Amino acid sequence: MIIDIHTHCFPDELAARTIPFLAQKANIPAYLNGTIKGLKESMSKAGIDISVLQPIATKPQQTIGVNRWAINVQDEDIITFGTIHPDFPDWKNEIKMLKEAGIKGIKFHPEYQNFFVDDEKLFPVYETLFEENFIIIFHAGVDLGFQEPYHCTPARLRKVIDTFPGSVVIAAHMGGYRYWNDVEKYLVGRNIYFDTSFSFNDLGPSGMETLIKSHGHDRIFFGSDSPWADQLREVSRIKSLNLSIEEINAILGGNAARLLKLRCSG
Repeated sequence: MIIDIHTHCFPDELAARTIPFLAQKANIPAYLNGTIKGLKESMSKAGIDISVLQPIATKPQQTIGVNRWAINVQDEDIITFGTIHPDFPDWKNEIKMLKEAGIKGIKFHPEYQNFFVDDEKLFPVYETLFEENFIIIFHAGVDLGFQEPYHCTPARLRKVIDTFPGSVVIAAHMGGYRYWNDVEKYLVGRNIYFDTSFSFNDLGPSGMETLIKSHGHDRIFFGSDSPWADQLREVSRIKSLNLSIEEINAILGGNAARLLKLRCSG
């Protein structure tokens, strides 16, 4: 089983204008059109069994609509996390609704949502999510569509995981895109997971191998960041790493299946 834990899609009526806007903002190409149909076609080509959507409410008033759409698009191939905007006032009831709907995780994007990950005003939200056994995934490090100061650096993330020991946190982009020295300094070996999304171009094979071995392959999830990377190519890159077949299979799907409590065959 191959599980891509980091993908993005939009409602069909929004994708046509959202994808070009985001591509221009970050000056990167999109490999898909941002629809569920397009993602499923990509998954078929790449041999991916399940993709996990990571929706983001960029405004407080988007929180409810984005979550309802995410819940409704789930099927045997698509799992979705939820979103909570930091300024959404009714976050407690929204978390309750997501829990009842079977959502297992929440995506935060501190750049698009304009908050520092270690801002203590978010701690009650984090605490409630962890108490309800949610996974939290953060965009971590540089975002190519923004400039400094970046809101989720490894040092700031370290404060969060130290404040909430035993919590399940995923730092996307191998712990902090383009903050590789700080990832080693603050996060490697700690109680935090990384995903591989959008990191291979910057780290290269040797950098990926070093970071995976330093942190432990059992704490790494495969993520493509589709549509901002080609899923087939990203799967091939993981398979090409100088790791054992057991380590590669764990990264490509076994680790995520365990975390998400899914059956994992193969």
